[in-house]
Amino acid sequence: MLDVLLFGFLRGAVFAMAAFGFSLVLGVLGIVNLAHGVFIVLGAVLTYALYNEGLPLIIAALIAAMTTGLLGVLIQRLFIARVFDMHPLMVLVQTFGIAIVISEIANIVFGTSERLLRVDVPGLPIIELGNLFVPTYELIVFAIALASAGLLAALLRYTQFGKAVRACRDDLASATLVGINTPRIFTLTMGLCGLWAGLAGALILGLRPTAPHMHFMWTVDAFLIVIIGGLGSISGALIGGFIYGVLNFAAYYYWPSVAPAVIFGTLIAVLMLRPQGLFGLGQVVRK
Repeated sequence: MLDVLLFGFLRGAVFAMAAFGFSLVLGVLGIVNLAHGVFIVLGAVLTYALYNEGLPLIIAALIAAMTTGLLGVLIQRLFIARVFDMHPLMVLVQTFGIAIVISEIANIVFGTSERLLRVDVPGLPIIELGNLFVPTYELIVFAIALASAGLLAALLRYTQFGKAVRACRDDLASATLVGINTPRIFTLTMGLCGLWAGLAGALILGLRPTAPHMHFMWTVDAFLIVIIGGLGSISGALIGGFIYGVLNFAAYYYWPSVAPAVIFGTLIAVLMLRPQGLFGLGQVVRK
């Protein structure tokens, strides 16, 4: 039981990191971005390709994250902005189509095989907790995910961009009236979403196999985490990631044949008890 709790908690941090951008876009733009998982899997496969070309893993991960961040900007400027004022279902269908197209292109360019990196960190000891051995890489990923949560929270709280983001999240019409350039904020928000998700994908590459066709699975995971933690809340996404990590690890460890039913059943129970999630900020989806 201790190993399930420990590894589920450690994996929960990177799950949360993968969901931060989804929560941010949902809170600011008020859309469900079905292309979110594409950023994660592209971050992983790009990191893998660049690492195999001889680049250090850190440099490869940063380049991959910046690439997915740029992709987020392009998706917002070229596609979402054109249908944003239409019915919300238009964006839903559009991002779903974008996800399919990009994943198929990635399959052609990078191949369909699953990728996993075995990352050794020399000079750092393996942590022993009784009979448990915790790989150093797991702890490094956990620390990076927590640091990224703190960095994102500070960015949203203390910078002018963060204040504009919170204004758009709280009341989009009022933010426009006071002179905030909302199209620019939307574009930068999508860029941040792509950046964070791509970096999460690079970190996930050393934890579990990843391939381009897994993009929708990661979109669903991010959506579940945001629902558990509460719409529009970064701290909620972090706590939701921890909860989902333990639940996911336990479900596949103890009940692998019915793990999805256990996960979704627990989600339904959470929503029955607290429909707004643990740290929900209220209604954020556009009508």
